[in-house]
Amino acid sequence: MNFNSVEYMIFLPPAAGLYFLMPKKFKNIYLLAVSYYFYFCSEARFFLLLPALTLISYAFGRGIENARGKKRGWLFAGALAANLLTLIFFKYNRFFLAQLESFTGAEFDLTWWMLPVGMSFYVFMTVSYLADVYLKKYPAEKSPLKFAVYISFFPHILSGPIDRADKFLPQLDKEHRFDYDRTRRALQLMALGFFKKIAVADVLAMSINRVHNDLYSYSGLILIFTAFMYSFQLYADFSGYSDIARACAMILDFDIAENFNVPYLATSFSAFWQRWHISLSSWFQDYIFTPFVWTNPLKKLPVIGKKLEKPPVLPAIALVFITSGIWHGNTWNFVIWGAFHAVYRIGEDLMRKYYKKPDKHPKPAKFWGKVAWVFSLVTFSQIFFRCKDIPSALYYIRNLFTDLSPSGLARGIYNSVKAGFDATPILIYGYLAFCLAGLAVLIATDLYRHFVLKGRCLTGAFDRMSRAQRWLCYYVLIAFIMAGFIMNNGGYGASASFIYNNF
Repeated sequence: MNFNSVEYMIFLPPAAGLYFLMPKKFKNIYLLAVSYYFYFCSEARFFLLLPALTLISYAFGRGIENARGKKRGWLFAGALAANLLTLIFFKYNRFFLAQLESFTGAEFDLTWWMLPVGMSFYVFMTVSYLADVYLKKYPAEKSPLKFAVYISFFPHILSGPIDRADKFLPQLDKEHRFDYDRTRRALQLMALGFFKKIAVADVLAMSINRVHNDLYSYSGLILIFTAFMYSFQLYADFSGYSDIARACAMILDFDIAENFNVPYLATSFSAFWQRWHISLSSWFQDYIFTPFVWTNPLKKLPVIGKKLEKPPVLPAIALVFITSGIWHGNTWNFVIWGAFHAVYRIGEDLMRKYYKKPDKHPKPAKFWGKVAWVFSLVTFSQIFFRCKDIPSALYYIRNLFTDLSPSGLARGIYNSVKAGFDATPILIYGYLAFCLAGLAVLIATDLYRHFVLKGRCLTGAFDRMSRAQRWLCYYVLIAFIMAGFIMNNGGYGASASFIYNNF
C-alpha cells in the first residue's frame, strides 16, 4: 500500500479518526493493529518477520540492560547477529549466488526470497535501539507493546525516516488529541510531498526509465540531460515520501525525523550529507563513524599500527560511505557509488586541511559555483546508482560527450518521451511543458525555503500568504498532483512505487 495510492487515501482518514476516538489506554493497541494491517497490505509474504524481529530485539534489549560484565557484550553481539544476519540474507542472497553462479555455472532462483519491504529501515531502528541500551544511553523499553509500535509505526515502516527510540517512545505516553491547526499544517506538508512525488518524480520517471531501458540507443547530451533529471527525480521521490510520512505522523500528533533540507543547495559534500537522507546519515555518524574513530581498531594492525595512533577520521569516512553503498543495494554499482562519495568527502577534508577553510558567507558567484560543483559531482555518482550494472554505467560515462549537438539532444528527448508516454506530438510537448513547470515549482520552493525561511519547514510559506493566495496555491498543487497521477497511471488503477522501497 503506497502512500500515493487510492487505497491509502481510503485507509488514512478512518484510521486517524478512530485513533482520536479511542480511549487513551487502547490507543497504542489500536496503533499497533493499524500499523500491522498497513504493513501486511504492503508485504504479505514475510509479514511475520516484522513481529518476530521486534520480539527478539525487545527480549535482547531487556536482557542487555539486566546483564552484567561480559554477558552484556555477548547478548549485544547476539542481538546484532539476529537482526543483521537476517537483513544480509534477504538483501544479498542474490548477489552471493550470482558470484557462485559465475564460478560454478549452476543456476539458482531466489526470486521469492527478495528483500521484504521496509526491512532495511526497521532493522536499522532495532540496531540503534540495542546499541543505545548497550551503551546505557537509553533504558530498555519495558512495554513490548510500545516497542512494537515504535518499530512498526506505519508512517515510517516502509522507507523511513529512521527514527530513534529516545525521540519516539516518549511520545507514546502523551495524550494525543485532534488539533485543527496541526492537521492543517500536516495537510499542507502532505500536499507538498504528493506534488514532489507524483507531479515531479513519477512524471520524470516516465522518460528517464525509457532511456535506461534502451540505454545503448542513446548518447551525448541526452545522457547528460537524463543524469541531471534523474537527480531531480530521486530527490523529489524520496523527499516527497518523507514529507508525506511526516505529515501522516503529524496528523496523529507524532513528530518523526526530518529527512531532507534543500540538499542540492549545499556548497560542500559535508553539507550535502547533512541535508540528504538526514536520518540515515546521522545513523552512520553515530553508530559507525564515531565508534570507529574513538576505538581506532587500526592501531592493532601489525607493523603499521603504531603509526595510526591518531583518530582515523579519513578511514572512518571511507568506511561510512562504502557501508552506505552496500546498504543501498546488492550490486557493485552501489559500492562504486559509495566509493565516489568517500573520495569526494576525503578530498574535501584534505583540501580544507592543506589549502584553506571555506568561506562561511561566500559571494553570490562563488556560492552558485560551489552549488553547481557539488550538484554536478553528486549527479555523476548517481549514474552508478541508477544503472542496472557496471557495463551499463561504463557505457553511460563513455558516451556522455559523443554527440553534443542541440539537435541530437532534442531528438533524444523527443524519442524518450514518445517511448515512455506513447502519445501524439501535441501531448509530448504538453508532457515536456508539464515537466518544466513542475521542476520550476520544485526549485522555486527550495530556493524560498533556503533563502527566506532559512531552512525551516516549507509550510511556513503558507502562513505568510493571504487567504486568497493560500487557496490558489492549494488548487495549483492539487491540479499538478491529479494531472501527474493520471499521466503516470492512465487512470486510477495503479500507482508508482517509491524508489527507496527497494532499499
